[in-house]
Amino acid sequence: MLIERNLQSGFTLWELLLVLFLMGVLLTSVIPHFGSASNQVLVQVDLANIQKIEGAAQLYRIDVGAYPPSVQDLAQAPRGVSRWRGPYLSEIPIDPFDSTEGYQIDAFGQVK
Repeated sequence: MLIERNLQSGFTLWELLLVLFLMGVLLTSVIPHFGSASNQVLVQVDLANIQKIEGAAQLYRIDVGAYPPSVQDLAQAPRGVSRWRGPYLSEIPIDPFDSTEGYQIDAFGQVK
């Protein structure tokens, strides 16, 4: 009597589905962490830009006697300002959250 064995190697459909399901569960728990890490980087860049602009605005105020009306006045000499000794910024930083709007300075030198 000869016993024939079916020795095919590989995975069954249920094993493949189980592995795919477990990978999906693991990925859904890992992916949100990547999003929060990139958001933290944007926040750090934004804070560094604000500190840079506020420092330049302080130097502008020391030279001119008032805070600049706009961030652009820190990089280019505004008309009618004789004591301007800039540029106080080599380039205007780009807001990482809204590149179209940019940064604004209020009358007290605070960046928004």
